[in-house]
Amino acid sequence: MVKNDRLAIKAIKDMLQANLEDPREQYTATDRNWIHTDKPLTNATYPRIQVRRRGPSTTEIIDIGPKFMEWKSIVLDIQFWTSTPFKWKDTDNSIIQDEELVNEWMHKIWVTLKTQLSLLKNTYGITGLKDITEGDAYLEPDTDLYTGVVSVRIWYFTYATD
Repeated sequence: MVKNDRLAIKAIKDMLQANLEDPREQYTATDRNWIHTDKPLTNATYPRIQVRRRGPSTTEIIDIGPKFMEWKSIVLDIQFWTSTPFKWKDTDNSIIQDEELVNEWMHKIWVTLKTQLSLLKNTYGITGLKDITEGDAYLEPDTDLYTGVVSVRIWYFTYATD
């Protein structure tokens, strides 16, 4: 069970890594760590996903006594990056890339989070999930990478003595 925000972020990263298809699997059978919590290097192999916290977490005390329970809530930005000319073949055999690929994966990220909420609860103690925003894909001018962000709020409970 998660006991702090760092472990909660790692739990989301690990769950996405285990349950979200790596777009490069159409080209290679090599497994790679393509979902991470640090910003990807511009010379890294793309597509990539970064999971990071946006701002401070919110804590509410919901119990009394020396071992009181806290409700913790954090907003995560889950950012997908791809580089040109990476192309991916969809299930209907259409080729997608750039903004369309980013939009497809932002949708896949949210669907994966929703469908794995039971796993997040039972394995990590993350009991809630809410979609905050799903932005539009855009081209980063400094890196020439296409990107988009899915922002979600997650929450979990912990005890003051944990």
